[in-house]
Amino acid sequence: MPGIILWYGDPPLPGTIYKLDMRGFELSENPDVANINIQLLNPLLSSASIVVFNHSGEVDDSNIHYDTYKQLPLFINHGLLILILSDRGRWSTLKEDLKRLHPNFTWDEEIRFLTDLKGINFDNIVSYQRVQPWKNIKIEKLDLSEELKQDEKLLVCRAFQKAEELHIRELKSGFTPSRVFLAYEKMRVSSIAHWTQPRLVKIGESNNLANEIKAMKEVSPFVPFELRPNLEVYIEGFSKSVYVADFVEKSESMLEAARAGRAEAAISNLFNRTLQLWRDRAWQCTPPSIESLALAAKRLEIIYPDIIENEYLESVLIEDAAIDVNTLWATLVDISFEHRAATIHGDLHGDNIRVRGDDAILIDLGAVKGTDEYGKGAPICFDVAMLEVALVFTCTDDENRKDQFNQPEWENAIRRFYDLNAILNPPKPNPKPKQDDYFWLFGCLRRVRAFGIYEQSDKHEYAIALVIAMWRLCKFPSLSKTDRGRRVIALDIGAKLISQIEAERRKST
Repeated sequence: MPGIILWYGDPPLPGTIYKLDMRGFELSENPDVANINIQLLNPLLSSASIVVFNHSGEVDDSNIHYDTYKQLPLFINHGLLILILSDRGRWSTLKEDLKRLHPNFTWDEEIRFLTDLKGINFDNIVSYQRVQPWKNIKIEKLDLSEELKQDEKLLVCRAFQKAEELHIRELKSGFTPSRVFLAYEKMRVSSIAHWTQPRLVKIGESNNLANEIKAMKEVSPFVPFELRPNLEVYIEGFSKSVYVADFVEKSESMLEAARAGRAEAAISNLFNRTLQLWRDRAWQCTPPSIESLALAAKRLEIIYPDIIENEYLESVLIEDAAIDVNTLWATLVDISFEHRAATIHGDLHGDNIRVRGDDAILIDLGAVKGTDEYGKGAPICFDVAMLEVALVFTCTDDENRKDQFNQPEWENAIRRFYDLNAILNPPKPNPKPKQDDYFWLFGCLRRVRAFGIYEQSDKHEYAIALVIAMWRLCKFPSLSKTDRGRRVIALDIGAKLISQIEAERRKST
């Protein structure tokens, strides 16, 4: 059955009712808004396909504007087609009413304004094919993460239309506001339920996920199929959306692999195989840019001093050292040289790269930056620097639970790698590796910096990219005292590197 049509306002003409009935549509005239709003997963809305607001009659329709229109987010989250019937002269007024109720929504894209349901308008509407019917499903959390909100649960139910039950475990999602889950689906198949292979589920703001879906499509020709996220389902809601993609079985995060000393081959393959064709575009398709890396970082909204959080600027270490981030940033702005810029991942970190054997597999493209157009690209050195900084400065769950601001053992282990001379010369193999908590640093940093340093166009390109990546950490609120302590160190190291870079460049001029 095509479904129910919710009709608000004056009823349709008898001839329209007859034609709708002949095509299998059931009309529900002016259903009580209060009843619809009782529960988000509403049976009436789950079986409806179209909502019509009829403003073409003579009856006072002011109640439609201010009562029923408030339910538009609910209608959109249920995936209903929304039609507004009125004279063309009223369209602008009706749009203004919608903007007042929900000012940030793109109504022109989500609602069809029609003068009537005659001729081709009627044919186009009755041919509308809604997604197959779906029902509420049991969603069970496998961890102590925050419960799904009602609108998030609704979208997940729509995404898993054949599921009988869903088990979810939340994964870390880096610096994006979206939530990422590993999901196990128990399906209804000829009355015999079975569990499918795990899938990746991402829930986020509609605009953010729309950009990510676009990035997936653009990147697909350049990243091998088995090394990228591949979309299965995409559900757009009012303010949030959900997508489901395949997940990498029997894998571990790059962060886990790195800390266990198993990530070196995967780091090489990340740049030599997973991202090779993508990064090659920067060398094949675009001329070198002469914009400073600092100005590029600000243009791309990666980092600039104004968005650094006060919790880091006001720390004792930064205040005692009299670090002026604006003055230091101005130094970076003045350093310009030719460099390659194109489209970059924008948020490579240890939890959005999965390691299986020696393969490095991307599972998140939510922060893609730049294009291939000249002047609009992102410096390709940023991806390498962001990965290094993420591996070195990210806190594990155990470290966050310690909630310890001062971490002298960690600080002593990492600071030796962030003197300018150490960055310009990748660390040599450690002849007698110690099996302490930081034994993995030598191998990982040698692999990462091989790509950062040997592909640079200027002697200080990768060092500046590291400063930008470290200061980028400081635009996000801390997750714990441990996390805050590491970001303060990142801010301090970045400041010292800028001073060293400036001094060395002065000597050479």
